[in-house]
Amino acid sequence: MPDQRPDLRLRVVQSRFQNAFFHELAEAIVDEATRLGVPADVVTSVVDTEPDDVFVLLPTHEYAVLEGGQFLEDPRIAKRCIGITAEQPSSSHFDANVYYGHKLGAVFDFSTLSVKRYQDQGIAAEHLQFGWTPTWDRFVPDATGHDLDVLFMGCATPRREHALSKIGRQLWSRRSRLILSDNAAPNTTDHAAFVTGERKRELLAGTKVLVNVHQADEPYFEWLRAAEAAHCGAVMLSETSLHTEPFRHDEHLVFSALSSMPHALAALLEDPDRLNRLRRNAYALIKENPFSAGVEKLVSVAHDLRKTHEGHRLKLGPSRTQPFRQKVTPSWEREPESIDAVRQAIREIRLDIIDLRRRVSTDPTIDPTPVVDYRTPAWHRRTPRVSVIMALYNHEPYVVEALESAASGTYGDLEIIVVDDCSTDGSNETVRRWMDRSPHVPMTLVRHPVNRGLPRSRNEAFKHARGELVFVLDSDNAIVPTGLERLVEAIDADPEASFAYGVLQRFDSTGPVGLMGVWPWEPWRLRYGNYIDAMALIKASALKKLEGYTLDRRLHGWEDYELWCRVAESGGHAAHVQTIVGRYRQSATSMLSLTNISQDAGFDAVRESCPRLMSGALELQVDVLGDWLSNIRAERESRDVWLSNWEAQNA
Repeated sequence: MPDQRPDLRLRVVQSRFQNAFFHELAEAIVDEATRLGVPADVVTSVVDTEPDDVFVLLPTHEYAVLEGGQFLEDPRIAKRCIGITAEQPSSSHFDANVYYGHKLGAVFDFSTLSVKRYQDQGIAAEHLQFGWTPTWDRFVPDATGHDLDVLFMGCATPRREHALSKIGRQLWSRRSRLILSDNAAPNTTDHAAFVTGERKRELLAGTKVLVNVHQADEPYFEWLRAAEAAHCGAVMLSETSLHTEPFRHDEHLVFSALSSMPHALAALLEDPDRLNRLRRNAYALIKENPFSAGVEKLVSVAHDLRKTHEGHRLKLGPSRTQPFRQKVTPSWEREPESIDAVRQAIREIRLDIIDLRRRVSTDPTIDPTPVVDYRTPAWHRRTPRVSVIMALYNHEPYVVEALESAASGTYGDLEIIVVDDCSTDGSNETVRRWMDRSPHVPMTLVRHPVNRGLPRSRNEAFKHARGELVFVLDSDNAIVPTGLERLVEAIDADPEASFAYGVLQRFDSTGPVGLMGVWPWEPWRLRYGNYIDAMALIKASALKKLEGYTLDRRLHGWEDYELWCRVAESGGHAAHVQTIVGRYRQSATSMLSLTNISQDAGFDAVRESCPRLMSGALELQVDVLGDWLSNIRAERESRDVWLSNWEAQNA
């Protein structure tokens, strides 16, 4: 029989607007406390406190930010509160927890490293070791079929994106998924860039290797992530960490320096016996360390607090009425500075120079009409489903790599249309020679007798495209071998989508340097700038309806961004592939370098073509829709729980 403690009620205090993961953790604590015979519940609204109540703030700093300091500023209540924290010692959140920790009756943390840092600050913190809990258990001893080879889940940081770009080849050559969340505001519910609850556990149960990279340079071990993986049978490959006990390298998981992580990941995936041994050992370890032991220690401390502090009947609860949001003002809504006018003038001068060069270098006797320069024998043999279009201007060193990447991938039902925008180097001849070596590839080379610019070149290429899907590939970039196949799968899975895009590996002369395209389709993000590269698979019907790429000079370098904005403005949407599909060459001489001198004119033009999007009207619609979907999901989950209980009682 559980030890009955009728003089104590444990109340886990949660914000209505906080990260969903902490709600999961709160439910696990309540479940384990209840099994121990301690009345426990989760508090998310105003409550009448009773003398027997001891409160658990999970996590401390987040509740204070989201709901106010009612449980922290009154000493009569603060000394009846236990703070549970899970923040890295190098973060500002940890500093906030130190401030509140001096006010609270007790502090617990899941990391022994954090506990030591609290103790160094004069706080008598204790370790709350997370272990096995039945509500998270999804382990299947003899599981063989996994939907994913590699999974990453975590908030996006430059450090993590750089590390993930380094294992790009392993990611695109395997079945992988990158779920990078945006922590600018709490992720309160399950969505495309953040998984929680049962969907997360199902995802982990179907994954061979969970990759873990630290947010910052401090080797902080993400203990909870390791515990979740062990519950579900995913083997964790983590960046080298400190204070990992009781997890041990190559017995329960694998630790690796970032520099050797590509090799470590490949070695793991190629050794199924080792994977199976690690997953079994990790599950056995977590089973030997039940979470109930940690919760029992938490309950014991709570019982001591109850005995040493007089109870007071007070009405306490949240003060916030609206969800927390980090206020970010679009750059074009800020007060202009004198330097902005100078930057805009510099940009206009440089664009004038480009136009002047075109006019000076153009022979007035030349007919500017585009001409078909060359076609491979395979061009007339069939009509492929995908047309790869490429605008080419003076990229002789890179264009063959771009062509090879498209032609040698796992998706073969394609044609290639290259529009040479009057290159002055050997680009045209280089493409011709490649076509002679690749007669089996359906391909057309179109030449502009005079230089006309990127958007006209893309629109010209689109005129020659015969496929129902159009993939835009810049002549200095590349599509990874599986990229086009993944994008086509995404379009087929979402027939209403106007286009599909995925994560890109950024690289320069030194190698991979980061990622781009990590966020899913969220129109509100477009108000703040572009986050989707031109390298996307677009439905030809959608591109035709939108009349192709804009020719507005103010949008020089922003033609793809303006196109995505018009998709949103017209009510369309995109499908997002959460793995690497292409490689983006990062160069100081790229078009973005000129475009980003000044963004004022570009935003003015986008506001003219997409007034609803840029005014924020679509953002409100998205919020309302998100709230509605969340309510529907909550109702459905409640119904499923009720039905399961009813079936168990009537079996």
